[in-house]
Amino acid sequence: MSPVQVAFVSSSSRRAAMRAEAPRRYPAQVARQLALAHALQGRVSRGEFDDYAAMARDLGFTRARISQLMDLLLLAPDIQEELLFLEALPGQQPLTERALRDVVLRSLDWEEQRRLWGKLRPAPEPPPGAEAATSSSAEPVR
Repeated sequence: MSPVQVAFVSSSSRRAAMRAEAPRRYPAQVARQLALAHALQGRVSRGEFDDYAAMARDLGFTRARISQLMDLLLLAPDIQEELLFLEALPGQQPLTERALRDVVLRSLDWEEQRRLWGKLRPAPEPPPGAEAATSSSAEPVR
């Protein structure tokens, strides 16, 4: 019988490899809040609650907070889709719910919302490693 060799990776090597990877991204807070608004609206639609006031009481929210969340559902569908896919690094948020609600409260016209969203939309982040590629191709300063 021939010997079998098994390679083990030390825990310190594994930790170093994990640190070298791109930081993990999570759904942005506004994405989670919009998803919550859709879930709550679904519960009202299914008859689990008589109205938003009953939902607020049963779930321990204020009626004002429920109204704030439901206002997010007034956004144009394409803006909602962008928001649902919005990601953030831990401890960083691309925009606040308050700023987003300001877009909704200014106008219920979707074209106007899209115009305002264009000003508010977070700039897309470059993919991991893109910064190194662009900086290495630059010519040295002489």
